[in-house]
Amino acid sequence: MTIEHSLRICILFLAALPLSVPVSAQTDRGTVQFSTPEGAIMVDYGRPLLKGRDPLTWQEDGNYWRMGVNAMTTLRTPVDLMFGNVRIAKGNYALWLLKESSGRYELVFNSDTSGMGMDHDKTKDVGNVPLRKESVTEAVEAFTIELKDGTDGGVFALTWGTTRLAADFRLSK
Repeated sequence: MTIEHSLRICILFLAALPLSVPVSAQTDRGTVQFSTPEGAIMVDYGRPLLKGRDPLTWQEDGNYWRMGVNAMTTLRTPVDLMFGNVRIAKGNYALWLLKESSGRYELVFNSDTSGMGMDHDKTKDVGNVPLRKESVTEAVEAFTIELKDGTDGGVFALTWGTTRLAADFRLSK
């Protein structure tokens, strides 16, 4: 192999390298935190884009969605949480969205955080929390999860398109 041939290969490789950057940008991950005296509650999730679709309406009644793309959505909490009467003990959980029926959704906490979240194992569910369905005026293109300050603690909210699903929580003592 000549030096000229090797130089051409290096130039082609370097020219092609920037083409790989948009591929990684399409697998956007989101992380959201909520501060507590014991440490941060953290959610890590994939952020799919709408691209003109309305995936929340596609979900059939009784089906579970892992709430994101690529790796499963996970929650880590250093404190016990109370969602109404449902206690979620401190620890790590996979989060799932259960569509009960048209307009009725539940946030599901599952103890199995291994794998990609392709199959929901109902036997490992530790709590189901009803979600309020609200409409937003501006469509949200990228699936978004928020942990915000609330009246008596915090609010877990997910928004996609013109739909927001939310539940209030408080830190358990």
